[in-house]
Amino acid sequence: MLRKLLPIPVALSAWVAVLLGALWFDAWRVRTFCPAGLREGSVCYAEGWEIHPFWLVCLGAMLSAFAVVWAVAISAAGDRNRAASFALVVGSVGALVLGVATQYPLPAILAITAGAGALWSVRWFFRRDAN
Repeated sequence: MLRKLLPIPVALSAWVAVLLGALWFDAWRVRTFCPAGLREGSVCYAEGWEIHPFWLVCLGAMLSAFAVVWAVAISAAGDRNRAASFALVVGSVGALVLGVATQYPLPAILAITAGAGALWSVRWFFRRDAN
């Protein structure tokens, strides 16, 4: 019973890991490229500096979708393709809700596309005739 529920915490852990990685990358970007004296922690006060640039949000959404679909497929007890498909559907609904709520649909569309690509790669990797 617990083995069938394992993909849920694994998917959440993968999502949190990618989120923390994106935040770490953003802090590194501020420390590296923000002019000295214009930053405080991971916030840059230089003119024209974006706190979380759009490209970084899109990249984080894509990486998290890819990681979650693969994490669910790897940790699934039964049919890996079906579990990955279910993760894609649930993640797509969540991405669309976040995209509508924030009024930025492009990261949601890119996340769904990356999740679909991850599902394709899962299906290719775990195809029945190869195993």
